[in-house]
Parts: sequence; structure tokens; C-alpha cells
Amino acid sequence: MRSRKQLLSLAILILVVLMYSCSGDKKSEQKAPAGGKQIVIAQEGFHGWKSATLRTTFAQVDVVPELGGKIMGYDLRGFQILWHDPKREGELYKTEGYGFGESFFNPGGAKVWPAPQGWSGKDEWPGPPDNVLDGSPYEYTANDKSITVTSPADTGEGRTGLQYTNTYAFKNTSSLLDLHMTMKNVVQRPVKWGIWHLATVPVDRPVTVYAPVDKDGWHVIFGDKDNPQWLGVEKGMFRARYDKRVGKIGLKVREGWVAWHDEQNNAVFVMMFPVKKGIEYPDNGSNVEIWTNGAGTYRANNRDFQTEYSPDTANMELEVMGPLTRLAPGESSALDVTWGACFCSGVVKVVSHGVVAEELHVEDGMVKGKFGVFYGGYLQVVYLDKNGKQKGYKNVQEISPLSEVIIDQEYDKVLSFGSGIRYQILPYGESVPGVLGELMFK
Repeated sequence: MRSRKQLLSLAILILVVLMYSCSGDKKSEQKAPAGGKQIVIAQEGFHGWKSATLRTTFAQVDVVPELGGKIMGYDLRGFQILWHDPKREGELYKTEGYGFGESFFNPGGAKVWPAPQGWSGKDEWPGPPDNVLDGSPYEYTANDKSITVTSPADTGEGRTGLQYTNTYAFKNTSSLLDLHMTMKNVVQRPVKWGIWHLATVPVDRPVTVYAPVDKDGWHVIFGDKDNPQWLGVEKGMFRARYDKRVGKIGLKVREGWVAWHDEQNNAVFVMMFPVKKGIEYPDNGSNVEIWTNGAGTYRANNRDFQTEYSPDTANMELEVMGPLTRLAPGESSALDVTWGACFCSGVVKVVSHGVVAEELHVEDGMVKGKFGVFYGGYLQVVYLDKNGKQKGYKNVQEISPLSEVIIDQEYDKVLSFGSGIRYQILPYGESVPGVLGELMFK
């Protein structure tokens, strides 16, 4: 038989349990975020290459250290963004040369080169090929948040004097991949280079590239001046559409992004980067360049070259150029680029959290708009007063990079709540939302 003291202790315990279970703790009732822990699986393998793999709920990146530290895969839940040569899968080319005209192995993917590129000028990089910075195996380290690859030191006679260290990490609950690329002077003389980051994308389907450029803010570097692929600038937006031609252009991008739109699959790949004013960029001030592999002629090293279109090797390169930087011995410089991917039906502009395919507008009595997003989270609608100040908001739905966000709301109902409207995304686990679009009513 239990004592009175034991019975009293048991009663108190039961009371505490009941109070806790009835406390209405709303946090315990919320669904766990769909984002998730990032994991690295070293040596998993990508199409025959040994790779280090970084994965989130929405995206995956595969880095191949043995292949010059290249990123060979960037995957949006089963949809591959990058192009690689399917006939060279698993190959490690051991006899790459140095300088234009030497033996060159181009498997695709994404890489880092030095700029400016040239074939006869002093202090210009003569590649590709480059059997150290492009063709040698890189050392790498990996953890559950990032992958870092480091090149050999390029210290030979007449070489660049550089060593690259590049770190790749996903932002939580998103498709956004941060690329922190550094170059270090590892020789006992000053050097001057820019970091040149290239991503190779497929063109075996209708694709268009977009970049915010002023009317006179682009020029042809290689190929025909009247190449029909270069659609020019309209309303502050440069467009390029692949047409099986060889060519290269330089762009002075006004805002820090360039976007590739796969019109067949309604997928968008974006490269975002800082734009710095009043500093020197390579190739007549270009901070973005576009290269297309196809048929045509171009002149290099005082020679004319004829190329043919082949569907097996057709591709396009989106290239972000870092500023030219003079480095004393031991000094380093960095370029930060962020990749983003989402499913979206068009590109009007890029914002920090997504892509605008169709701006907010009123049509046939409805408020409409279309957006792609880089994060998993909640779509929020914010009602604004006549001064654009927030009156109230509510969560509309869960959203992710895997589905386009389509706005189709009755105008009269919206107007009853305020004088304007804003749509924004609140990422899982975050407290600060990112604005997708805003509209004030007349």
C-alpha cells in the first residue's frame, strides 16, 4: 500500500503532464520545414567520374576534383541544368597542353579560369588549354555544409603565378548555391588577373539568355558581327537565342545577374554576382560574356578558324568576369557568385529570392502575376495603404523552386483590403521575407 507522500507525488506528476499537454504550444503543432539538412557524399560518382556531392531538398551539386575541380552537375530535383559531353563521360584527359592550339579536353560543366584571355599579348592567359589550372586534379575537402577544391600552384616559367581555392555551399532550404572563388599570387612577383567563372548550359532545345544591359552595353568579341543569335537590347534587356552559330560577346551588365531560360521545360538558371563601378574589367569592361559553340568563322592569334555545328558538342557558356586585380606576392582576391534554379515560364527580371516571369498587373478584373522562387517557404500577401505602408498580411500557400507561383486574385476583393498589394516569400526557418512583386492601385 502506497504512503500518503507517494500518492501526493503521483498526483502532482499527473497534474504537470496534463498542464503541458493542454498548454496549446502552437510551435509543436507546426509542420516541420520542407528544407532539410545538407549532406555530402564523397566519391558518389557522376556519370563515371568520382564526385563529391552536396545535396539539399531541392537541389544537388556534383564536383569532380580529378577533373580540374569542375562542377559537373547542378540538379534541380532530377532536372540537370549543366551540359557535359556525353561521349566523354568518366574520362580523365592526361595530355592537355598549354596555350591555344594545343591538345584540349572540354568535358563541359563549370570551371574557373584566369582573365584576360589572349594569344599574343603580354600578361594574357594563352588558354584554353591549361594543363595546371584547368587540367590537373584539385585537392578537396568536404563536410555537411560545403565542398572546397584547391588547384595546384601554377608557378612554372611564364605561367600565371596563381592558385585557386573555391568553396561551394547551398543556402538552407533553397536551390541557391554560393560559389566563393579565390585566386592567390603564389610567385615572387606581382601579377594582375581577373577571376573568370564559366558555366556550360545545353542548347538542344529552345533556350534564351537574358541580361539587364543598356543599348550600347554589349559588343562582339568573336564571330560574325551580324550573328542572328544576338537579338540585341529591348527595354533595357539583352537577349540571346542559340542558333547553331559560333560566337562570343561581351556585356556590361547593369544589375548583377544573367539568366538562361529553357523554354521547353520552363526552367530557369540564374547566375548572380556583385557589380562594381569605376573599376577595370577584362575585354573592354565586360562583366559577363556569352560563348556559343557552333558553325562559323572567327579570328584568333592572327589566324582565321572555321568551325562546324555538331549536335554532340553544341553548347553555350555563361561567363561571369571578375575585376582585374593586381596582387603582390602572397595576396589573394575573391569573386562571389550565386547560382539559382527554379521552374518558371519566363524571365522579366531577377530578384534576390526568385524570378519574375510576369509582373503583377490588373487584367479582366483580376490581379495577376507569375514567379519562380529559389526557396522553399510560404507565399505571403501583404496589403498596403495609400502610402505603401503595410496594413496586414497572411500566408497564402507553401511554395518551392519546383513549381511556378501563379497569382490570380479578384481585384475587387484585394481593393477592399488596401490601396496596394505585395507578394513575398518567407523561407522556411527565416524571419525576413523576400519581395517578389508589388503593385499600387490607381
